[in-house]
Amino acid sequence: MFKTARESLKITNDNIIIATPLILFSLISGLYLIFSASGSKAGILFSVFLFFLMTAAFISGWFFMITRAVKEPDIQSGQIFSDFPSGVGEYFLSALGIIFQTVVISVLIMIAAFIAGKKFIGAPGVSYEQFSQALVNVESMKTFVNSLSQEQLIKINNWNMLIFFAMIINSFILMLYPAVVFFKNKNPFKAFFIALKDTFGHRFFKNAGIFLLIFVLYMLISLGSVLTNNNVILHFIFTLINFYFATYTGVLVFNHYYSNFVKIGSNIDTTV
Repeated sequence: MFKTARESLKITNDNIIIATPLILFSLISGLYLIFSASGSKAGILFSVFLFFLMTAAFISGWFFMITRAVKEPDIQSGQIFSDFPSGVGEYFLSALGIIFQTVVISVLIMIAAFIAGKKFIGAPGVSYEQFSQALVNVESMKTFVNSLSQEQLIKINNWNMLIFFAMIINSFILMLYPAVVFFKNKNPFKAFFIALKDTFGHRFFKNAGIFLLIFVLYMLISLGSVLTNNNVILHFIFTLINFYFATYTGVLVFNHYYSNFVKIGSNIDTTV
C-alpha cells in the first residue's frame, strides 16, 4: 500500500498539470451554478441538466489524463494535457453512466440507512423548521441544543453516526468504479459489478488500506481548512492543498487499481 502511495505521489508531482482541468472546472462550474440559480423551474432543471453534461465532459477527460499518467509515468505533461479532448470523445457516454449509477447507488444506500434508522433509532422529534432555524447562527444552534431532551440528543447523535457510516460505505463501494471503466470496461453498468467483485475480493484489505489512507488525509486537510477559515492567506493555501489532494487521490486510486487488478507482472490483464 505504501509503495503505491509513494509511486502515486511521484506521478502526481511529475504530472501536476493534471490538476489544471480540476481547478478550471471548479471555477467555471461554480460561476455557472451561481448565475443559473435564479429563474423558472424549467430553466433551473435545464441548467442542472447542462451541469451534469459539463461534469461528464470533465470527468471523462480528467480520468483519461490520469489513466495515461498511470500507464505511462514518463509521458510528457504537455501530451497528457492534450489528451483531455480525446478522453471526452472516447469516454463521455461512459462518464454519463458513471454519474447516473453513482447517484442511484448513493440514493439507495441513503434510503436503506433511513429505513434502518427509523427501525432501530426512531424519530428524534425535531421538525425541519426547528432544525432550519437552528442553523441561522451559533446562538440559535445553542438555544436549539439546550431545548432538547437527553433522549433526543442521543437519537440525533445516533442518526449522525448512521448517516456518516452510510456515506463511508457508499464511498468505499464506489472507490474503484471509475478506474474499472477506464481500465477494463467502458460499459458503466457492467463496470460497476466488476468494481464490486474487485472491491470485496481477495484484495479487500489492500482496498480498505487505500481507502483508510485517503480518509485520514481528507479528515486532516478538512480540519486544517476549518481552522484556517478566518485567515485569508492560510485558507487560500489550504484551498490549493485541497486541489492537490483531489488530484493525488485520483492518481492513487487509479494507480492502485492498475497495479493490483490490471498489470500483473509485465502482463496486462484485460479480463473481468
